[in-house]
Amino acid sequence: MQVSTKLMNQQQVAQFGKLNANIADIQERISTGKKILRASDDPVAAVSLSVSKEQSLLLSQFQRNVDAAETNLNMTDQTLQESVNVLVRFAELTTMARNGALNAEGHMAIAIEMKQLKEVLVGLANTTDANGAGIFSGYNGMRQPFKVAVDGSVEYLGNRGQNHLQISENMTVATNIDGGSAFMRVDTDGGRRTIFDIVDSTINAVQSASAIVEQADASWSADMAFELPSRMEKWSFGLSGSKGSVDITASINEGGLQNLVDEINLASAQTGVEATLNADGRTITLLDDMNGRITVKNVEIEGMNSAVDEIGSYAEFTGRDGDGKATTKTMKLTDSDQLVSASVGNLQSAIDNFSLQRAYVGGQLSMSATQSDVISSRKLAVDKDVSRLGDADLAELVTSLQAQLTNLNASQAAFAKIGQQSLFDYIR
Repeated sequence: MQVSTKLMNQQQVAQFGKLNANIADIQERISTGKKILRASDDPVAAVSLSVSKEQSLLLSQFQRNVDAAETNLNMTDQTLQESVNVLVRFAELTTMARNGALNAEGHMAIAIEMKQLKEVLVGLANTTDANGAGIFSGYNGMRQPFKVAVDGSVEYLGNRGQNHLQISENMTVATNIDGGSAFMRVDTDGGRRTIFDIVDSTINAVQSASAIVEQADASWSADMAFELPSRMEKWSFGLSGSKGSVDITASINEGGLQNLVDEINLASAQTGVEATLNADGRTITLLDDMNGRITVKNVEIEGMNSAVDEIGSYAEFTGRDGDGKATTKTMKLTDSDQLVSASVGNLQSAIDNFSLQRAYVGGQLSMSATQSDVISSRKLAVDKDVSRLGDADLAELVTSLQAQLTNLNASQAAFAKIGQQSLFDYIR
């Protein structure tokens, strides 16, 4: 069979094209560093590589979520710690205010510092993250979730929502604590209160500390002058005389003290103290029948659960002699929640509440740290698979490229040699 020169040339050119295509393919793999450029190169490996890449991207997203959660949680934890520091300073000042040697000016100086600390506490409650959203605002992400009203009370404008981020296929981590849990729900002996109510009550108690006493004593005789509202109030207090002590309870109001007088006289056999309502209708005279010591203490007024800035219900206790002259200074008695000592327990409850919130944040941080280690290990294994399936062996490719170039050069040289024995020799 005779092969024409034209056909032979066409075949050789086609072969040169294949060699050049192989060389170009190898060069592309070397430049990209990829073993598989198209799914057709290795369909099975291409599917496995695609799955591994998707898994690697998913793990990278989980790691970014962990990093974002840890940033927010660390900020929350730091803010809670600073809030605890503020309350600890409140407790220190409260202890100072209980010093009997302080006068009204000393108590006022302490109250001024406490008011400044309250502003710091509100500022901490309104701490914002990198995006300008309050870290205690819940779901709505408002910049200032806590607002101070004209009367000094603090209102929470956020909600009870809690943000979460996905850190694995079946695990989420909380990235914040809602302001309601952190600042507005403190369980105290007197019921659930807000941090700011406790702070305000403490400030009010310190401001009135010089005027209020926990108990009042007098020898033999004393007057109790009451300042009361027109509505009925239930008063309870401990009364002691020469014979013993009892708890007295009566509902009284402005101009209506007879119930209290009757209750005291009903217990006279136990205390030795008799009561008489004076003509002014607001003063009761107490008299011990054995000239013993009269003590009134532990006053409780129903409806008063915290210290107020203006005391509307109180009794002024003054010891008297037989001529009606004062034997003691006048002492003001009111609900025990108005006393500085009552604020100590509430402040501790507030500190404990912050500590519980920090414990929760710490748990979330611990979970994030553990998951971060798991993600790192998983991603390392997945990336190894991606490298094994998709990364090119450069040494092998360079060797193959050199072989292809050698083949191309040899083919071109052979073609040129064969061509010299053809019609081309005559065309020269």
